[in-house]
Amino acid sequence: MSILPIHQPFLFGPMKNKRDTILKYIQPITSMRIFYKKSWLLLLVLVVIQAVAIAQNPSDVDVSKLSDQQIQQALMEMQKRGLTMEQAAALARARGATPAQISQFQQRALTLQAGGSQTGATSSISPQLGGSSMGSMNMAALQQFALSPKAVVEVSEKAKKIFGYTLFNSNNLSFEPAINIPVPNDYVLGINDELQINIWGASQQTYRLLVDANGSIQIPDLGPVFVSGLNFEQAQQRIKNRLVEIYSGMSGDNPNTFAAVSISNLRSIKVNVVGEVNAPGTYTLPATASAFNALYLSGGPNENGSFRKIKVIRQNKEIAEIDVYDFLLHANTADNVVLREQDMLFIPTYSKRVAAFGAFKREGYYELLENETLEDLIDYSGGFSDRAFQERLTITRTTGKQLKVLDITQDEFQSFLPFNGDSIVAGKIIGRFENRVSIRGAVFRPGTYALTDGLKLSELIRKAEGVKENVFENRGLIIRQGEDLSPTTIPFDVTEILNGQTDIALKREDQVIIRDIFSMREKRFVRIFGEVQKPGEYSFQEDMTLKDLIFQAGGFTEAASESVIELARRHDYQAAAEVSDELGSLHQFTIDRSLKLQTDDAQFSLKPYDYIYVRQAPSYKQQRTVSIGGEIVYPGPYSIGKKTERISDLIARAGGLTPQAYAKGAILKRKNQHREIVKESLNSAVDDSLLSKAEQQLEGYSKLELRLDDILKNPGSIYDYMLREGDQIIIPEVVQEIMVSGEVLNPMGLAYQPNRSLRYYIERSGGFSPNAKKGKVFIIYSDGTTKITKGLFNRDFPAPEPGCQIIVPSKPDRSGIDQTSKWLAIAGTFSSIAVAIAAVFR
Repeated sequence: MSILPIHQPFLFGPMKNKRDTILKYIQPITSMRIFYKKSWLLLLVLVVIQAVAIAQNPSDVDVSKLSDQQIQQALMEMQKRGLTMEQAAALARARGATPAQISQFQQRALTLQAGGSQTGATSSISPQLGGSSMGSMNMAALQQFALSPKAVVEVSEKAKKIFGYTLFNSNNLSFEPAINIPVPNDYVLGINDELQINIWGASQQTYRLLVDANGSIQIPDLGPVFVSGLNFEQAQQRIKNRLVEIYSGMSGDNPNTFAAVSISNLRSIKVNVVGEVNAPGTYTLPATASAFNALYLSGGPNENGSFRKIKVIRQNKEIAEIDVYDFLLHANTADNVVLREQDMLFIPTYSKRVAAFGAFKREGYYELLENETLEDLIDYSGGFSDRAFQERLTITRTTGKQLKVLDITQDEFQSFLPFNGDSIVAGKIIGRFENRVSIRGAVFRPGTYALTDGLKLSELIRKAEGVKENVFENRGLIIRQGEDLSPTTIPFDVTEILNGQTDIALKREDQVIIRDIFSMREKRFVRIFGEVQKPGEYSFQEDMTLKDLIFQAGGFTEAASESVIELARRHDYQAAAEVSDELGSLHQFTIDRSLKLQTDDAQFSLKPYDYIYVRQAPSYKQQRTVSIGGEIVYPGPYSIGKKTERISDLIARAGGLTPQAYAKGAILKRKNQHREIVKESLNSAVDDSLLSKAEQQLEGYSKLELRLDDILKNPGSIYDYMLREGDQIIIPEVVQEIMVSGEVLNPMGLAYQPNRSLRYYIERSGGFSPNAKKGKVFIIYSDGTTKITKGLFNRDFPAPEPGCQIIVPSKPDRSGIDQTSKWLAIAGTFSSIAVAIAAVFR
């Protein structure tokens, strides 16, 4: 770090070139001769970092953003030169640094001395900062300016329930003392308070002076003025009286020079918090701090501490006794005294604490004074909750040997004195109504009503705004509790009650039920099926006709047959009472698509639960599409013109085969219309490749044998299938190779040669491998069909054709596999498939 010229700005303010101005601020710290020799050093100490040294406005510097290295650099220079933090801070304030900046810097310095870091790095400064140069006095001065943080408190769950605990352990209530407000006139000055004296008028001057260890301030050219121990108003008067000695214009009846004294920076004080406190110790606070500030930093009374008798001791005398409850309940801060240097807060143990749980607004533990009653406790707990039973409280008391239960009635609350350790429980009211009746059903305002003297059923119905138009008039019901709370029923005629012919006196907890006609019968509906836009279930309406229902269903579809509409009607309850073989009645109708109103519309009305079926026209069919591709003259999709159209007809419509077509390799793929039925028949428990292949065959399309040569030679034969929706015919071009795969030494493709046997192609592929199953060799031809080897000793191999695939299977692995069970499972599965298919096509 380079030494800056005296006129260059630095961290805590620009320095003037006038020597007498500099001496005016430095004189309280050291002599002019020492300052003259160390002026460059002080500048160096106050320059924390070089980057900040060029700041034009020092008050804008954010000390929290300085690195630990930069803070260390300044502290090491102070250690080297033997300067105290007090001296550096005094000069910094004189240069325009704010109290917040100085306090922040001091906190950072203390943290680094303790081995901590605000930026995550570990301090390299020794905890014994100062050594022989700085000394223990400098360390104390450094600590003097650093305010104590709030102690970290760990308490039990019981302590958290003690009334008053949260006051001193809340994140939202810190009791932080105000330091940026005008100092009151009764503030008592002490060592390290900083005064600012402004002179204006015929003379202009500004002094910023620190109260030194002797309790005085040093006014240049005037000498010391003793102010420690005086209140601020007295100190102001004494300073002004002394200033007259050097500013004569301040005296007389017509002064031309004036002075104003203010406190520019408050000192810090140390107070001791002892006794039953969460974090006892010595705390550093601003001089304006009160007792609550110290209690907050220490976490307040612990589990055994008293909240009612906190003592403030000054110079071995008790000057105040704090009752925290007075503040919590009445916001009274009269006992929150302002602390002074070396004051002591003593928290004794509590003498009487009781527990209040149950139906109180604030449950917890409460400290009571000797003469406080149960009524005081109820007041401290915020009173009873909304559902509390207030006539009696239950108290559990320790007698020294065992527990004892006391019942305290409401008239004893003002006189009953709880004992230490009492547990008081407030019960809740029972869920029982003393004057409730209810009515529900076909009234305009169902609900709960008060049972008044002499209330009758007719009056309750009038309170409920009367019955609805759809009321079921023949019967109502009252459910009444008997003497033993067993329910009994009392029926009544609704019409007679409404006409005044009869009436019933109601009792507590009576439940009146009046039903409507719709709730007294089965839900009524009609259903329509078939060729309408919105088939389904519809609510039945009186005088509904068949045309009305078709209209609600969106009308006919294009496939609907107007001449065959069938209605199925069940027997009503009267017809169903007679024994008969008939299940219902059937009716058929012809209805015009226009649904035009006719005079005969009302002649046949629907009844509840009618089923209507709209049939499909016999010749209506949507277009069915098939496709043909490959070596065909006109490939593409085609619509089936009639149900009997065959493959030969499609090929003829498509222009026939091209010269390059390979008819033997033609393939036919057909949609699996019954895929779901067949798939459900598979036994999924059998894990076998054959079952997996069978399931795959069911997905989407199946491949059918297609003997295209036979079809073209003999149209209409059994091989000339009738076309179905979605059929796909693929005719490949001529192929000239044969593929050999499986258990051969060199699986490969070979050129097809007429009149060559299957063994020839196997030998050309290297012959059988040792694991080959020679008796099971098979060929898959281009059209998807398969031929296998026959014979046991004199094998008859199938003949190869162009485009076929010769497959040599491997010998089965018999180790650990029950082959019999496996093949029985496969056989059972495919027999199930066969049964399912037969059921579908039957």
